[in-house]
Amino acid sequence: MNPPWARSFSSTVATAPIVPILVGGGHYSTAGAAMRWGATTHAGWVVLAVAAAGCHSHFTRTCPPPKPAPHLPVVPRAAVEADVSGLPTDTPGRLEGRPPQYHRLTACDCQTLAIRSAPFADDLDNHPDNTAPNHPHLHPLKPKADEAQIGRLVRGYAADDSRNRSAGEALEQFYQLARAEGQYDLLARAHAELRTQFAAAEEALRRGLSDRAGVDALRVQVLDTEAQIAQLEAGLGALDAGLRARLELDPGDPLPLWPDDPLRVRPDDVDPDQAVRTGLHYRPDLNLLRALLSDNGKAADDLAQALLAQVSPLLARLKTNPIVGLLLLPTKAKDRRETTRRQVASMLTTRERQAEAEIRAAVLTLRGHRAAATAKAAEVRRLAARLQEIEKRAEAGQQVTADLTKAKLELLKSQGDLLKAASDWKIAEAKLRQAMGLLVRE
Repeated sequence: MNPPWARSFSSTVATAPIVPILVGGGHYSTAGAAMRWGATTHAGWVVLAVAAAGCHSHFTRTCPPPKPAPHLPVVPRAAVEADVSGLPTDTPGRLEGRPPQYHRLTACDCQTLAIRSAPFADDLDNHPDNTAPNHPHLHPLKPKADEAQIGRLVRGYAADDSRNRSAGEALEQFYQLARAEGQYDLLARAHAELRTQFAAAEEALRRGLSDRAGVDALRVQVLDTEAQIAQLEAGLGALDAGLRARLELDPGDPLPLWPDDPLRVRPDDVDPDQAVRTGLHYRPDLNLLRALLSDNGKAADDLAQALLAQVSPLLARLKTNPIVGLLLLPTKAKDRRETTRRQVASMLTTRERQAEAEIRAAVLTLRGHRAAATAKAAEVRRLAARLQEIEKRAEAGQQVTADLTKAKLELLKSQGDLLKAASDWKIAEAKLRQAMGLLVRE
């Protein structure tokens, strides 16, 4: 039913005389003009009605007022100090020590378990598109034999790249754990030596044969060693838990892992040019790109687009209606595939330059850690000879107690530095093998 104003307007139009008006060489009816004007006016009234309804408080959604800013009190500047009133002022005396039994883990076992537990590697190898159906005509959406072959090859290299990286990261944690366990033993020996000297100094103080300053200095050294041991124990727990998660070992097993490796630093050098040639040949991430460039079919194009989207979303082709893709001219589809191939070829060139730089940097890093281990070994030999000389003087009856303690502590510290240099060399060697793509092939 029309509103009253519409009915009155309709009656007016019905009774109005029809007068033809010549406009632009044609006839324009006044009745038709009136009807069009009425429709326009009707639309305007609707807009006004909606606007009026929107202005009504029942239809509008009122935004809550902004929250007032929190008020903080104003205080003068004061000193920031640590409250250590609840901490003990004396040493606990003896260390709890490490557990007597461990689960033995060699570097080879660590590498093997890391490869087996690499994330998504098995899923890539077992991808359903890696196998063509027995009856391709009954499965038009499944890949054909040649498309399944290129997909299996590309996903296989992607799986190997994941395994190679997983093995490198696991070996780094493995050698860090070996370093920490060795440093714990050295710190424990240093703590025992300091505790002996501290007890002797306290006894001398009770007899009035020593000054208070020497006892306090030894107490600080003992406390500092105990703090280093506590931090080392926390690091051991974190490394153990990280390796268990990476190797898919039981996280609730109470026995920790024992990294069984001699940490041997080899004296032979690595030829950087040969290492680059080997790495460019075996690296799975480079072979993945080469596999994409070996075929220009639809499967390779789709996989290349997926890779480009992973590297940079702006490089990938924007998805459109699939019907449009089916209606593309063969020449247009070929041009798009050629564009994708050029992008993949450019990516391969860039990756090869990056791979060469990584391998050469890893060779130089390995060489630097070997030089550091050589220097630390010479320092250990020097301090060991000095300690033997002081011990001979002590056996001869000379009063060299302070010198003997100092020599022992210096030797322990130097042995810790040598242990760090050797573990750094092993980590650098693992990273070089990872940069060359060898960890997954060994």
